[in-house]
Amino acid sequence: MKNHPLLSILLVVLVAALLSACGGAAPEPTATPIPPTATPVPPTPVPPTPTPVPPTATPVPPTPTPVPPTATPVPPTPTPEPVSNVFEEVRLAAEAYLTSGKSPVVSAQALFENLNDGDDDNNPFILSVRTPEHYAIGHIPGAVNIPLKQLLREENLAQLPTDRQIVVYCYTGHTGQIATTALAMLGYDAINLKYGMMGWNDDPAILATAAYDPASAPDYRLETTPNTATETYTLPALAAGSVREAIDAWINGENTTMVTPASAIFENLNDGDDDNNPLIVSVRAPDHYALGHVPGAINIPWKEIANPDNLAKLPADQPIAAYCYTGHTGQVATTILGALGYNVTNIKFGMMGWSLDDAVLAQLPRFSPDLVPDYPTQAGE
Repeated sequence: MKNHPLLSILLVVLVAALLSACGGAAPEPTATPIPPTATPVPPTPVPPTPTPVPPTATPVPPTPTPVPPTATPVPPTPTPEPVSNVFEEVRLAAEAYLTSGKSPVVSAQALFENLNDGDDDNNPFILSVRTPEHYAIGHIPGAVNIPLKQLLREENLAQLPTDRQIVVYCYTGHTGQIATTALAMLGYDAINLKYGMMGWNDDPAILATAAYDPASAPDYRLETTPNTATETYTLPALAAGSVREAIDAWINGENTTMVTPASAIFENLNDGDDDNNPLIVSVRAPDHYALGHVPGAINIPWKEIANPDNLAKLPADQPIAAYCYTGHTGQVATTILGALGYNVTNIKFGMMGWSLDDAVLAQLPRFSPDLVPDYPTQAGE
């Protein structure tokens, strides 16, 4: 059966009336105060406390591993090229020649026999270093003419053979020895004709200069007391750029005196002024030096003249006069010293030009015009 709401209400009223009839008039029941229903005030919403979020820190980039700054590239220091030491180059060239064992001179007789042995294949190249006019007056047959002061020009050196011996000659042997030494230091196979044209032909017109004559030669004083070099000097500085230039600078130098007569040296040593005296250097063998030498001379054998210890005995700021036996090896030493920057001259004809003592000369025979052969010459250019 369905519950009807109206029926329920009627039932409640009926029950209430019955109760009231049984108990009399009942006091009105105290109404249970019903508190007024407050208008609900919605609570102030309290936002939920957020879970604290730490502020986002300003990002700090991580400290990078320090990288050294790239340096501005510095080019590597180049290995310096060795400083050119021309003095040493000249010295070594000289020493190579002096220790080669080659003779500095050939006799006129040996040359003549070579040229006339019927074998032209062994003939040397003949070089006259006399002036063109004296060459034209007369020269050894087949000789080529290049004057001394022009010899070391490159175009003239190009005319000389490098695979054949060169025999050089001049007037009396001195300038020929200069040329021979220069060529030998440059690598040529060169040798000097002893006494030059003076030893080849007895015609004064062809010689074109004064020949040595013992009848008019001086006989100056000698000493036997040895002299020792006690000072050490600084070596000269060279401005030349090569061995060739160094030799050529001396040969063509304004102040160069290649050869000096013995009379001029004697007068210098005896003029009462020791301040202008040259240092005298005997380049003879020690035993021949001991036999007698120019007063005041020290001894340095010619083959040892380029030795550094011997060069240190020589002043670069004082004149030097060298001498030997007949003028030839003295001229070798003089040429080397001149190329090295020394103020040097050679005493003409060496001890033969200073003294008439044959025992002291020690290299015989002494030159005599009577001993000169009359070998052929050829005129013209």
